[in-house]
Amino acid sequence: MTFTVYTDGGCSGNKRDAGCPGGYGWIILDPANTIIRKGGGYRINVTNNQMELLAVIQGLKALKKELDDSYDGASNHHCIVRPDSQYVSENYTAYLPEWKRNGWRKSNGKKVLNLNLWKRLDSITPEFKSFTFKWVKGHASNQYNNAVDAIVKEQMLKAKGK
Repeated sequence: MTFTVYTDGGCSGNKRDAGCPGGYGWIILDPANTIIRKGGGYRINVTNNQMELLAVIQGLKALKKELDDSYDGASNHHCIVRPDSQYVSENYTAYLPEWKRNGWRKSNGKKVLNLNLWKRLDSITPEFKSFTFKWVKGHASNQYNNAVDAIVKEQMLKAKGK
């Protein structure tokens, strides 16, 4: 069976090491497009890209737990992640294998930003029978993308202490 995870992340300010509050959210759909789990969280002193990555990681962790607990294990199911972040989907697909071959360095020799998050993402994706990204346009007409965006906004308010 194929399960889908919609993800989103964001932050207010988006400046590294500036104390910016951020939030992330995820929604898991079963093969019938029924929401089976959703969640989110927040962090302080983050960037938008960090929150986008964390949304995918946390969504995949929740899906793995759901499949291991209530189905016959994550390794027997396909996973599609639908982020609105091209940073996450394109870098994972186009560059992650090269980064790994280069000792987690870009082709210009510079260290990959958000390395700990990329490594966490790389460690969880093999848990599924197959794993793919399918980018979705943010802030458009996709109901699940809009729902995870609402989770992000709620979490950012928590991060700001409101």
